[in-house]
Amino acid sequence: MIASDTQVWKDTERLVSYLIDLTMNFPKAYKYTIGQKITNVSLDLFEYIQLANMTTEPITRKKYLQGFQVKFELLKVLLRLSTEKRIITLKQTATTTAMIVGIGKQISAWKNRQPSESRNSLY
Repeated sequence: MIASDTQVWKDTERLVSYLIDLTMNFPKAYKYTIGQKITNVSLDLFEYIQLANMTTEPITRKKYLQGFQVKFELLKVLLRLSTEKRIITLKQTATTTAMIVGIGKQISAWKNRQPSESRNSLY
């Protein structure tokens, strides 16, 4: 299965698109620091999904999914910081949180899936 056909890829693409639009409206003082970091980190997520999807070795796949989770946690911290600094609204935070929860569940399920299970059974 091609990574871009997976549900986690599509959900991540929707999140990244939303975040890019969101950071375009950041105040100048934050646009090129926090905003740019949010964009870069969120784009990195695609690399980890692609790498995990391409490998058949369970240990290697788990390593890539753990890399995804590290970047994903960084993204959550940056978004939390943006909320605390009142760069984004609570409504925008709620929207991103809903997307983040769904993606996090998919990645955790994929990471915890047993090697004997079909690669295409969940995604």
